[in-house]
Amino acid sequence: MSNESVFRQAILNGAFTYTARPDPMPGDLRISWGMAILVLALFFSRAKKSNFQKLQFLAHSVRIPEGREEVRGLLSGQYRPADVSVRVEPSLNRAVALAHALKVVKIDKGISISLTEQGVKLGEAILKERDVLNEEKQFLGEVAPRMTDALMKRVWRLEDLL
Repeated sequence: MSNESVFRQAILNGAFTYTARPDPMPGDLRISWGMAILVLALFFSRAKKSNFQKLQFLAHSVRIPEGREEVRGLLSGQYRPADVSVRVEPSLNRAVALAHALKVVKIDKGISISLTEQGVKLGEAILKERDVLNEEKQFLGEVAPRMTDALMKRVWRLEDLL
């Protein structure tokens, strides 16, 4: 019997135990973070309502400081729409689905999303928490009301490149 087979037999015949432990997960991949961002983005939007393009843009840009600065630069005229990064956030789609199931949001004809009365209460509760999502609350409160449909069309369609 070779050494390899002795080792292999020891492994295969040994007693193993497995203890499941939670895997660390970045905050922006947690469903609770995604739902909070969705609710806050809608809470600060005009009429507590938004289209998917705007929500996707905000969900992507809120994640990192550079994204937040790009949006601030876009709104101040420092950047053109073609200068900012645009990405679809899969976590937002999951957050919308869960929020809809929990009756926190209402989806209107698959085009726009709005907060329900329960969603507004959730938004107010998130805002009252002093040690939670402070940068995100500040950013979304500052930029969400200023993001227009016309600006979103220019960002997503990259019309400035032509």
